[in-house]
Amino acid sequence: MFIMINIILLFLIINPSLSEEHSPGDTVLVTQSDTTQIETVMLTQTDTTQIESVLLAPSDSDSAQVEPVLLTQSDSAQIKNENKLPSLSKTLPFHDGEVLSFRIRYGFITAGSAKMKVFVEQYDSTRKVYHLQTTAKSSGVFSWVYKVRDEVNSFVDYEGFYPIRFEKKLREGSYRADLFTDYFPDDSLAKVETIRYDSDMKIKKHKKYEVTVPPFSQDVLSSFYYIRRFDLKVGESLFLTNHEKKKVYDMKVIIHRKEIVEVEAGKFRCIVVEPVIKGEGLFKSKGKLMVWLTDDDKKIPVQMKSEVLVGHITTELVKIKGVTDKIEARIK
Repeated sequence: MFIMINIILLFLIINPSLSEEHSPGDTVLVTQSDTTQIETVMLTQTDTTQIESVLLAPSDSDSAQVEPVLLTQSDSAQIKNENKLPSLSKTLPFHDGEVLSFRIRYGFITAGSAKMKVFVEQYDSTRKVYHLQTTAKSSGVFSWVYKVRDEVNSFVDYEGFYPIRFEKKLREGSYRADLFTDYFPDDSLAKVETIRYDSDMKIKKHKKYEVTVPPFSQDVLSSFYYIRRFDLKVGESLFLTNHEKKKVYDMKVIIHRKEIVEVEAGKFRCIVVEPVIKGEGLFKSKGKLMVWLTDDDKKIPVQMKSEVLVGHITTELVKIKGVTDKIEARIK
C-alpha cells in the first residue's frame, strides 16, 4: 500500500476509471517550437486514418540541453487541449543520480517510506537508458500488520524517452507477484510475463503473452517522468497513451492550480495536478489522487494525497539528493 508515490504515479498504481473517451473527428493540436516561434499544426482524426507518432525535437540552435520527445497519439489516446498544448521545458528536469525520499503517512501516523531514483545506464551494446526506479516499504506497526517491500523499474530509451522494459515486483503481506514487460515499438508489440508466488516464493501461476501496443506508449512509471518534461500551466490538460498488462488506456493529467506547500524537505511553490490512470497496484483508489510538483523547470514531486479503501494517504518529500543546480521553486 505504499508505492503510492508511483503514481503518477505513480505517476502508479491506482485504479480509478479511464479518462474521458475521444471520438473520431476530434481535433488534436501539436505544438512544435523553434528558438523564436511556436508553430501550431492541426491534425484531424477520421474513422479510416490514425494520427501517427509525432517527434518533437528542439532546434539545433538551442543552447540548453533538451532531449527529443516522442508523443504517441491514437484514436484512444491523444494529447489535446481546447486552447493550447503544454510545451516542453527548455531544460531536462532530472538527471543521473537524482534521489527523492518520501514519508508516507496514514493520518498523523508514519506508515512507510518511498524513494524515486534516476540512473543513466548502458542497457545493451547499442542503447543507453534512463533507469527509473521507485521503491516503497512499510514501517513500524504497519509492517507487523501488513509488510510491504515493493520495487518498480522502468528502462527508458535515452534519446526518444519511451520504455524498453518495465518491471514491477510487489511484496505485500502474503501477496507476491512480478510483472515484466519488454517493448518493441518498431513492431507495435509488448511481450508480457506475469508470475504469482506463494508465501514460500514458489511459483503458483506463470503466464506469458503478447499485446499490440501503439509505438512509444508509456508505462505507468515512465509517464510520471515524461510529464515532468512539460511546461505545465493551470487550465491545461494532457493526455498520454499508457500500457499495462493487456490494457492500453488513456492517462489524463488535469492541471488545477498553484499553491505553496511546506514539507520536511522545504517550502516550495507548487503546481497541483491530478493524474487519472488505470492499473493494478497497492491501492484501489476510491477518490482523487492529487500531486504537488515544484512550479519550475524541475517539476519535483513534493506531495501526493489520495483517498484509499482504508482512509487517507499523504506522501511528502523529506529529502532531495543529486540535484546540484538551484531549485527555483524553493522558498527560503
